Amino acid sequence: MLQHKRWISAALAAVMTLSLTACGGKTETAEVNENGETEWEANADIFNMDQTGEELYELAKQEGKVTFYSISSRCTKIAEAFEAKYPGIECESFDISTNELLEKVTREHEAGQHTADVVHIKDQDGSLWNEYVQNKIFYNYLPTDISEHIDPVYTETQVPLYIELTQLFYNAEAYPDGAPISNIWEITQPEWKGRIMMQNPLDNVSWGSWITGFCTGEAPDQLAAAYKELTGEELTLSEGCENAGYEFLKRLHDNEPIFTSSSDEIAEAVGTRGQTNPPIGFCASSKLRKNVDNDWCLAPINLYPTTGIPAINTLYVVEGCEHPNAAKLLIRFMLGGTDGDLSGYEPFNTLGGWPVRDDIEPAEGSTPYDELYVSAFDPVAIYDNINVVRDFWTLLG
Repeated sequence: MLQHKRWISAALAAVMTLSLTACGGKTETAEVNENGETEWEANADIFNMDQTGEELYELAKQEGKVTFYSISSRCTKIAEAFEAKYPGIECESFDISTNELLEKVTREHEAGQHTADVVHIKDQDGSLWNEYVQNKIFYNYLPTDISEHIDPVYTETQVPLYIELTQLFYNAEAYPDGAPISNIWEITQPEWKGRIMMQNPLDNVSWGSWITGFCTGEAPDQLAAAYKELTGEELTLSEGCENAGYEFLKRLHDNEPIFTSSSDEIAEAVGTRGQTNPPIGFCASSKLRKNVDNDWCLAPINLYPTTGIPAINTLYVVEGCEHPNAAKLLIRFMLGGTDGDLSGYEPFNTLGGWPVRDDIEPAEGSTPYDELYVSAFDPVAIYDNINVVRDFWTLLG
């Protein structure tokens, strides 16, 4: 949220004015060696992406431990699998919400208490790239032999673990012949007034970022073309709408969507069986995993021309951490390594999530990611425009 983002910015400003601590705290005035590296960067060998798993294991055993903060409860399974594969290294994991994780790791870094070695989180609004990586609080560590299996579009600003989406879902029982719509502009038409569920983009950063994605990059031009394909007419922009993205948001808002507090609530309302005129709703793609347990009949719609920007789960090494080699080994393990052992990645390879590696098959039942209409995630564009777009949404009433 905006208040949280302002707090983070203030905290980061404080971080960057601290003196270099004995634990390796990084500042703008930190001394660097002839290679332009700080003492911690050199000791951690953080820019060396060519170390093998065997080399890192030997170094990590000397450190004896690795600690990571994660936004997923599956971190416990990761820790158990890591300790089983690499005896002699304790893996301590903490399942923490996004906002709490950022607050905790920022406060610790500011105080020179380098507890976390690895962070698993999503760069929802570009702040991780623009405020943490650029200021060398988080480091991207992606082994060369693994990066060869990932499209460079995903690795320019981050180390991607897996991808999730905000997708539009329908009730497959009520619509046995398939999705009731296909073109995104159809949800702005009268028949769907008051029958579209979503979370309010003003309530959290991820939804604010999602609506921003429609207004940046190639999305506005794609939306304008899709409107003409659907209606046969050129799109006319309303007053105050800079491009087709803003016009889409205005028409979506005017169609009186139903706002809820969670994706679970949307998934239940849309996917519950026995309905004759169920709503459709935007929620996290991961809710597909709950179909069996809850006897839902949720089905995703591959919206044309885009379902929005992806939510990419990312991994970082924390500056100044005390177990950098174990941190690098853990990241290598979570990314799936190159030795055929995917035990560090398997907990994340579930329905509603997509691997970024071209040599890992998505979960059974998944639509291939390259067949989905998804906009690119540009952390700079989202970061620069999110407040403008959310202000626009606010003014819609």
